[in-house]
Amino acid sequence: MSHPYASRAYAEALSHIGRAVEVSEWRGFVLERSIAAGGTDAIGPYPLTVLPQDADVSGGLTRLAEHGLVSVVVVPDPLQGTDLSAFTIRRPFKTHQLIDGPFTPSKHHAERIRRGHRRCRVERRALADHLDDWRRLYAGLVERRTVSGAADFPDGYFAMLAAQPAMQAFVAEIGSQVVAMTLWFAWEGVVYNHLTASDAAGYANGASFALYDAAIQHFAGQGVMNLGGGAGHGDDPDDGLAAFKRGFANREVVAQVCGAALDEGRYAALSAGRETGFFPAYRG
Repeated sequence: MSHPYASRAYAEALSHIGRAVEVSEWRGFVLERSIAAGGTDAIGPYPLTVLPQDADVSGGLTRLAEHGLVSVVVVPDPLQGTDLSAFTIRRPFKTHQLIDGPFTPSKHHAERIRRGHRRCRVERRALADHLDDWRRLYAGLVERRTVSGAADFPDGYFAMLAAQPAMQAFVAEIGSQVVAMTLWFAWEGVVYNHLTASDAAGYANGASFALYDAAIQHFAGQGVMNLGGGAGHGDDPDDGLAAFKRGFANREVVAQVCGAALDEGRYAALSAGRETGFFPAYRG
């Protein structure tokens, strides 16, 4: 069984991003996308590309070049310890908040956790039993935060998540109403915080604080917990999501964006006059 982010089912559920292309040297997939000016390139799955420590990174790049792609860009899982030197582009992308060892939330978060548990009933449930609740909550998040691009998931994506044995859902209720949910999973010594969504009642009653606490307690002892980073691209000091995660964390790691021009001639032609620091430049 492969890592949930590296499975064929996961890649194919991200069809709104691109077409799944297997990279056997990486034991995973990338997503092939059309380029408006002609040709195709590839991007790693949302939110991370899992490159095992023994992955043949160079061999995977060669395979993708032979596939005819102009370029590839991925955000490797920063906790895999993989040698990424084969990528010609390696840049800091986003700071991920971690829990490594005993869980000691900030004073502010500890108070919010207690309040969330007082006001909400929090339980671990099967995502398949709460798909309608999850879709409602996530649709509200998309509208409220004007989410677009990779994180604006098609409906089939959530059905795929519900079929993943590793995926764990934690549900917060006030009375009989589900007001917030969070999705987590553990895999080979790393615990991943995948997605969280809340409605107005959930926000008002600190449901997300209680949900994180419940998930953290459930996965205690199963490895380093990667809470992920803030919203959007890069680090924003005013990002509320990053500040929320930071209050639970006791360590951080910087994820990198890694890329390579696989067809240098075509890449140069597409990027002429568009060097902005973004990779690939022709999408900047």
